[in-house]
Amino acid sequence: MVSYVIPNLANACRILSLVSESEQGLSLTELEQRLSVPRTTTFRILQTLCQQQLLEKQGKRYQVGASLFKMSFNLVSSSKLSRQALPYLQKLALSTGMTAQLSLPHAEGALIIEVCDSPNPLRIAARPGTIAHFNCSAAGKIFLAFLHFDEIAQLATQGLFKSMTAQSLAEPDELKLELQRILGRGYATDDQEYHQDVRCLAAPIRDERGTVIAAITVTAPTGIFARNQFADVAQKVKKTAIDIGLTVYRPQLAANQK
Repeated sequence: MVSYVIPNLANACRILSLVSESEQGLSLTELEQRLSVPRTTTFRILQTLCQQQLLEKQGKRYQVGASLFKMSFNLVSSSKLSRQALPYLQKLALSTGMTAQLSLPHAEGALIIEVCDSPNPLRIAARPGTIAHFNCSAAGKIFLAFLHFDEIAQLATQGLFKSMTAQSLAEPDELKLELQRILGRGYATDDQEYHQDVRCLAAPIRDERGTVIAAITVTAPTGIFARNQFADVAQKVKKTAIDIGLTVYRPQLAANQK
């Protein structure tokens, strides 16, 4: 396993760890001594980390940069979101008889971080850690509509839109029309677009600024989830998304509404 290690990448990780543990930051000389790495190598690694905004230099000392702060915040935020959303997911799964999922935006689609299985014996939803494609998953469409509407052509050229079934919307023009409908009604559907005989419906979760930061999805076989149920299910999913957003990002307002 050691043969697969990239030495300078390992050194960069050690630098990030050392700097993040230091309240005052560390100088090039201090890092060179602690790492036992040549000064020029240490300097080049530091320059790269600063260029990526993982570190920043203040005077002669290197401190945690904006990108590393953001990564840390997102990790803490997603952990808090997942923990506080779980009871709502469980309640939604019971009330709809469908599997409920919590997803976060990802560069390639929707990253599923939490799943509450349906009480029904047939369980078909993807598991935590799965990245669902933008264009043919309900959560992916939520993120496209609310976060990436003006980037559809660019995402298409990157090969991020997949045709999983005959119903998948992979062409930018037809996808934009669907996204406009999603923006209007406030929820997205996957009607056998990812898997045949499976339907999903998703709604956005917003933070205190109103920014979409996650999505709630319910998933079920078409035999359980008929099209004529979309409106009723959407009402439950949208309410769950609002309740989670208030609980996590505006707890005082959520408390006043109880």
